[in-house]
Amino acid sequence: MFRFRVIPLTLAGSFGALCLMLLFFQNKLLFFPDRGLPPAAEMNVPGLEEVEFTASDGVTLVSWWLAPRERGRPVVLFCQGNAGSIEHRSDRAHDARENGWGILLLGYRGYGKSAGSPDEEGLYRDTRAALAWLRGRADVDPARIVYQGESLGCALAMELAVAEPPLCVVLEAPFASLKAIAAVHYPWLPTSILVRSRFDNLDAAARLARPLLVAHGTGDEVVPFAQGRAVFDAARGPKRFVELPAGHNDLSERGGREYRAAIRDFVEGAAPAK
Repeated sequence: MFRFRVIPLTLAGSFGALCLMLLFFQNKLLFFPDRGLPPAAEMNVPGLEEVEFTASDGVTLVSWWLAPRERGRPVVLFCQGNAGSIEHRSDRAHDARENGWGILLLGYRGYGKSAGSPDEEGLYRDTRAALAWLRGRADVDPARIVYQGESLGCALAMELAVAEPPLCVVLEAPFASLKAIAAVHYPWLPTSILVRSRFDNLDAAARLARPLLVAHGTGDEVVPFAQGRAVFDAARGPKRFVELPAGHNDLSERGGREYRAAIRDFVEGAAPAK
């Protein structure tokens, strides 16, 4: 009888260990930052520079900034996904320069050269610090700031958009909420109970009052296409959905110039008349 009891006890112990790991080490399972940044000049984007500003809790954030061609052009506050650093998003600065836009590639706490370590509330502080920095610049028109997020960054862009409405919002591969995406990747765990962070795009979309563009790849292997569509459907204001034959990390690459033109036209169309 003893042998037959060992198996269920072992399974129960393993299951309990997994639950505890998810409960107490959520941030390590969610955030995968790269530390350190090369000089901005190495990105071959003329005018791209490293800047610093401080979040409300004193954490110093190191980001990359490209000024707009002239005041009155759109300026993008870009919120990256959960892995890597802004070094891997320098193509967004190329696109912004081509459009004559400004862009701030936000270096989250614990990413790149920024101080601190990431968590949900801390990253919300980071986006607010970035917005305050942009609004304080003479070359930025506060009425023409665009929030753009990819993957996890979608939740940051949306949370900020509800609190501080921008010109418009661009989302790439948004998930419904952190609990919803956790349930996809950990279907055998009680994620609805264990996951503490919200990162709730569905809730934010229902409260969003600004134009929204959502892009999602039909072959997304990380965030199900249906979740991106659900976020789009929840939004009540002017909106556009861009469906691409892409995975999770190659939307811009697979979409090519046509996709980048769609973003450009959407943003320019949302801009108020001068």
